[in-house]
Amino acid sequence: MEGTVNYEGSGDVFFAFYKGDNEQLTEMPKKDNPEKLGFDHAECSNGASVEWDSISWAPKVLNITKTKTKCTLYFSEKDSLNKLEDLMKKNPSTFAYDDTSDKNLRYIGKNPNNYIDIGDRDSEDKPILWRVIGAMKNISVIDEYGDVSSIENLIKIIRAEDIGDWSWDSSASTVNYGSGVNEWSQADLMTTLNSGLYWNKTSGQCYYRYDNGQKPCDFSSTGLTKEARNKLARVRWNTGTVGEVYSSSKITSSYIYQAERSNYNGKEQCASSGGRNCNDPVERRTTWDGFIGLMYPSDYGYAVGGSERTECLAKSIYNWIDSSPDCKGNDWLIDSSSTQWTITPVPASTEACNALYLFSSGGLSSYSASGAHAVRPTAYLKSSVKIQNKTDSDYGSSSNPFIIE
Repeated sequence: MEGTVNYEGSGDVFFAFYKGDNEQLTEMPKKDNPEKLGFDHAECSNGASVEWDSISWAPKVLNITKTKTKCTLYFSEKDSLNKLEDLMKKNPSTFAYDDTSDKNLRYIGKNPNNYIDIGDRDSEDKPILWRVIGAMKNISVIDEYGDVSSIENLIKIIRAEDIGDWSWDSSASTVNYGSGVNEWSQADLMTTLNSGLYWNKTSGQCYYRYDNGQKPCDFSSTGLTKEARNKLARVRWNTGTVGEVYSSSKITSSYIYQAERSNYNGKEQCASSGGRNCNDPVERRTTWDGFIGLMYPSDYGYAVGGSERTECLAKSIYNWIDSSPDCKGNDWLIDSSSTQWTITPVPASTEACNALYLFSSGGLSSYSASGAHAVRPTAYLKSSVKIQNKTDSDYGSSSNPFIIE
């Protein structure tokens, strides 16, 4: 079947379409097809590849160097987001669409039923549970070559419990005075989570405090299993920040959501100041491609529920330490016993080493990357991962978590 979609290169391009691995289709499924089929993957001859755009619902064929190139597009049932939305809407007080341009659907409130078992297990083969942050829109999925293969709506999850207190990053005393570098793409914690000890479920030394300090860490029970790793999507994370010296009074949920997606970086304000904590040579970026990150400050902000949610969203997250309105008491991402790292750097006039973290008392502030705070791995599930449909009233609770089919 000859295709007429966009492609780069010269020569004819032919397409075949399949539902699953074996059922050939006579035409490409439409975007709102009744079977809820979504693009799964593609196989092309002559070294070509496909970049899928779920918004325009069309493939773009890349690297065409020969004529009569054939691409087989595979479609499968991808209804986890639909199931998740149905599950969330059974209890209106536990979900809300945020006020961003993406209109993400999020779990909100003090303790919603949003626990999920993704196949993570401890040394005794007991489930290590995660929680669903929500259904996130317009996420760029990265293929094995480092290119954007598709833009999809994905389920975002966070580990229910932290994996200990560790530095976001640390550095030698000659670099930013030993306080670390606030660039996530090269951060020590990023490495631990994505290719190091946590990712490989093993033990060793982890960065802890100032001047490249380390101490023993053991993830042989709490690290990722291979089964869990295979369910996670490699995506493009936004690692931008505010474009001015950090002012805690401005950081509402909507403000920081936009800042996270900006082109400003954590060294923005001190690149030419000559401050002692500004001398690192690390190139700054505002996106990062990987599997495991941390929550955004906006994830915490938009998770607030309760009757005063509107008032909380209009208030600086820094001031959520206040008792009225009780924002922190109606936000399931708070941990009253631990301070928690977020993935977002923050600039200062004399420092290039700060990142945002959550107080155990509910507010949001910044701290040098070498500081030790609780780490809660955060990730996106592949769109091919399906949540089992159950009608139990407590489905999604810690005792009856969502199950992957």
